[in-house]
Amino acid sequence: MSKKRLILLAILIVACVKICAERRGMANPQAVYIEKGTKSVGLSFGYDSWRTSGDDGVQLLALVSGVKGDASLTDMSASAAWFIKDNISVGVRFGYNDLRMEVDSLSFSLIELKDRHFYRQAMSGSVTCRGYLPLFDGRILAMFVEGRLSGQKGYLKSYDLTDRGKEGTYSDLYEASLGLFPGISVFITERVSFEILLPLLEGGVNWQNQSATKSDDGTMSHSFFRFKPNLVGLRMGMIYHF
Repeated sequence: MSKKRLILLAILIVACVKICAERRGMANPQAVYIEKGTKSVGLSFGYDSWRTSGDDGVQLLALVSGVKGDASLTDMSASAAWFIKDNISVGVRFGYNDLRMEVDSLSFSLIELKDRHFYRQAMSGSVTCRGYLPLFDGRILAMFVEGRLSGQKGYLKSYDLTDRGKEGTYSDLYEASLGLFPGISVFITERVSFEILLPLLEGGVNWQNQSATKSDDGTMSHSFFRFKPNLVGLRMGMIYHF
């Protein structure tokens, strides 16, 4: 099954569970999942790695061929929150993201890349607001939606290895965004919960100041609004409540 079909299936399952739970009384907005005045701290982590093998590389989507290289994505964050009402919290989140790609070779139509290197690192800070919908009128399982107002700062480095050394670009990255992140939370002990969170909807603006080895410096900006459930962006976390 393709990734798009898996994403669509996941969305339909979540939507059906929510609707059925509300109709059958399994989801009760009046039930208390976490009491007012509770505080929490947590950590979330995600890691993805891709690696190719074989002398001729691999083919992607019948368009890109001879792909040889590897890539990795590391994403982690720490959060703190205070429940201003039953099931509703406000807080902050600080994150770190690292993406590395080493392309030994790649062919796309008439374009060929060799010895291409790409690095992106960024730190982010967010103000958050989260609401829980308890399931089965209990204090064990709940769905939630987290809203984030975020800012991000980082850098991007992209270069080729040539006979003259490294040639490429270096960019300072900045981003401001507003997004919605739904998920599932389950208490595994009296004070510790485990959660799975999925990026869903996000809009904002980003810009970068770029310097290159063979040209003048430049600036680029990009405004965006996207509905793009991303299984690669799926994150798991542990939260301690006190």
